[in-house]
Amino acid sequence: MTDPAAGQTRRGFLAVVGASALAGCGAVERFADGDEPTIRSHELPDVDTGDDERPHHLLFPAVPVPIEDAYLGAGRDRTTELLSGLPTPLGPDEISNGHIREHVLDAADHATEDIDDARRAETGLMALRAIRESRQNARYAAEGWRFVSEGRRAAPLREEYRNAVAEARSFDSEYTYLGDDPVRAALVHARIETALRRATDDEGPSVNHDGSALLTVAEWGEAAESAHVYLDDARHLDAQFRASLPADAGTVEARLRGAAEALLADLRSRAAPPEPTSGDWEAPERVRWEVRDEAVDGTTRVSEAAGPASALLDATGRLAGFGALERVRQRIEEGEQFRVESAADVRRFRQTAVDALQSTLGTGPTPGLVRTVLTNAADRVWSADWELSRAQGDVRPAQLADPVSEYVVATALARAAPDAAERTVDALESA
Repeated sequence: MTDPAAGQTRRGFLAVVGASALAGCGAVERFADGDEPTIRSHELPDVDTGDDERPHHLLFPAVPVPIEDAYLGAGRDRTTELLSGLPTPLGPDEISNGHIREHVLDAADHATEDIDDARRAETGLMALRAIRESRQNARYAAEGWRFVSEGRRAAPLREEYRNAVAEARSFDSEYTYLGDDPVRAALVHARIETALRRATDDEGPSVNHDGSALLTVAEWGEAAESAHVYLDDARHLDAQFRASLPADAGTVEARLRGAAEALLADLRSRAAPPEPTSGDWEAPERVRWEVRDEAVDGTTRVSEAAGPASALLDATGRLAGFGALERVRQRIEEGEQFRVESAADVRRFRQTAVDALQSTLGTGPTPGLVRTVLTNAADRVWSADWELSRAQGDVRPAQLADPVSEYVVATALARAAPDAAERTVDALESA
């Protein structure tokens, strides 16, 4: 019941697969008897887990427009209003089915946690996302309870959802790509494009709860709130951006589209290395495989992206991926094996990644564009840190291949980011 576009897809994936992976599917796990040398888990890098026993992110997504406190406050008030209707405590007397009751309680708890996350957010964009998730979760819980207390049905919620989607489509159809700086414009418009794409998604929730009418109602309530809040966010970002522009600012859509098309054509012409075979999975091949994905995965046509600004940023990320791939290839050709024989090796790989992120952040004439690549690289560091934080007892060096490859790829991406951003700027100037 959270926004999959909140910059947390890798986190969500790890949360889902963590238990099985740690049970023996290649992640860091406790190692019993054996002849292979092992590393004590307490000697591994001491990643910052904060108060929630999860590593902290090193870098957070941002958008170059201010998010008004009043707007965030209105979102918090909306969450509070939705949650105020739930009885406290919500127990078996209110919802007898424990499984269903747990869904409602979890949503309410997450909504409250999201509000706390918004208050601690490092950037305005992260606060915006946290408030969005709080509203979605609160609406899920509120409508679930209204099914019990008021006999709420799904039909009016489906109608509300369709009306919100229609309203978002109307806004989208009249949307204009204003701007005076094409790079800053791309960074803002890409966020708005993504919000509008999610607001105009007319598929609705995939409801399959073994016939539970309560959970069906809750899902449709969340879907309606989601469409509303994505549209609200798009409007707010648009209004804030317009207010920051000079009166004579024109449209940059043609430049964004032309530059994205040129970059994507360049990317399609590049040859990526073949996928490794099942028997070719030593550390260098593992790293090459990881960074290969950064280069070849992504938007291949502007029409497939949420819009021209999103396509441009996707292309920038893929350019960085090819740059990182070349850096890794050169290291392998020079004999680098990315071996891990001690905890000191792991600390070295991690510190190199952190240093690369910190030294690159804010560099070049377009630091905002560089940041879009760095946030992805930082997410890989978070992923590796998460795995290390799960280590217990004695760990085989081979079991550290996954987090180490993440650190290596993050380093390569960070170092390739400025060149990729410069190539994007050149394309914008030529468009």
